[in-house]
Amino acid sequence: MLYTNISTVNLYKNYGYQFSDNIFVFGNRIYNLNYSEFENYPAIPDNLYLTAKENLQIFSNNRSVPIFYEAENPKQIMSEFFFEITTVYNDAAVLIAVGVCIGILFYDLFIRYAQGFPYIVLFGEPTSGKTTLLYCLAAIFGFTNHTEFMSGTSTITAIREGLSKLNNIPLFIDEMDRTLIEKLENLGKDTFSATPRKKSSKDGTEKVTDINTTFCITTNNFFENMTFANFSRSILVDIPAGKFNLERFKYHSKENLKRLSAFLPLILDYRGEILTRYQEQYIIAQKYCSHSRLCNNTAIGMAVWSIINEVLGFKLVNTEILAKEYFEYFERYLETELRYGDIFLSDVYRFFVKQELMYGRDFVITKGKFLRINLKKYCDIFNSLNDKQKLNTAQLKLRLANDRRFNLKSSDLKPIGKAIKVDISEKSFLDFISLD
Repeated sequence: MLYTNISTVNLYKNYGYQFSDNIFVFGNRIYNLNYSEFENYPAIPDNLYLTAKENLQIFSNNRSVPIFYEAENPKQIMSEFFFEITTVYNDAAVLIAVGVCIGILFYDLFIRYAQGFPYIVLFGEPTSGKTTLLYCLAAIFGFTNHTEFMSGTSTITAIREGLSKLNNIPLFIDEMDRTLIEKLENLGKDTFSATPRKKSSKDGTEKVTDINTTFCITTNNFFENMTFANFSRSILVDIPAGKFNLERFKYHSKENLKRLSAFLPLILDYRGEILTRYQEQYIIAQKYCSHSRLCNNTAIGMAVWSIINEVLGFKLVNTEILAKEYFEYFERYLETELRYGDIFLSDVYRFFVKQELMYGRDFVITKGKFLRINLKKYCDIFNSLNDKQKLNTAQLKLRLANDRRFNLKSSDLKPIGKAIKVDISEKSFLDFISLD
């Protein structure tokens, strides 16, 4: 009798997209992309008795549970939401971030067939509206219990674990601490390309932590020391206090937020053509930016907005105008890198005047326009004069990587040693040091 009417129940390790079955798993429903149909999940019979311990064994893998909200009018819910977002958060950077965040539904495809996938940072002062936006994005994926978000004081190891336990669903982190921001660079690189992290155990075995998604965070802190290499792997959204009027914003209430996941299947159904749309939008993005990685990131958001336009039946957002405005916004970060190059050159001059950097020993000027300098010697002097802020050659090269005046490939130059080459033809304040 025990073997009568045996049935099999599939329980999935992670919520989100399951490549082997072409389904998307929520905490309460499964969406089958082959048939655009729903079924209950987990499909455990009501008459099957489970002890509390057995329940814990089944559902212990995920702390955050995305819940799908069923509605008869998902298209209307979608229309109302995006109309509200484009009206209240009328900003190119915000809209690109919204598109990229929803595009995480196809994270595995972009990792395999595009240049990578950026993470999202919403930064600004308290009460600026960044957390409200984060709640909206999380609600689209079925997260309305904000206590389930990853803590902004979590360790990088814990964040990596979170990234391994969700498939094509963002990891949401609210109010990331400044100390974690400074450790974000390596994590950003890994999520951009879904690079697993290997860690050796004491017993000699090797543990591999996979990355199956990327993250969306809020923070009050700006990235003062962020390099262009890291900027280009992220979607940064500056949300200053008072910029957006959220007084009448419809999505403060949990009741309205929980309805947003209803339209997620309307976008999931475009899995088969998302890459074609991405390629079309990438060509448009190239008109306004020469950095291929930035075009990649922007084209992901643009592709999602092209889908939203089609589902709604009208062009709510012009993706070409969106790209143009976003790249204009991003220019400030490109200029940040150039400004650091100027700071570096100013420091060289200042250290020379103080007789800390010696001409002929630490640097020379060749052909009247090229500075040849040993970066290690520069860093040693910099660190000796700055107790709190320390700098090494690797960090320095990252900060200068986007400045075209700098050729960071070192070559031996006696008696300078390993020296890089800098075009200083437009820096007249260095001219009097030496001309040969």
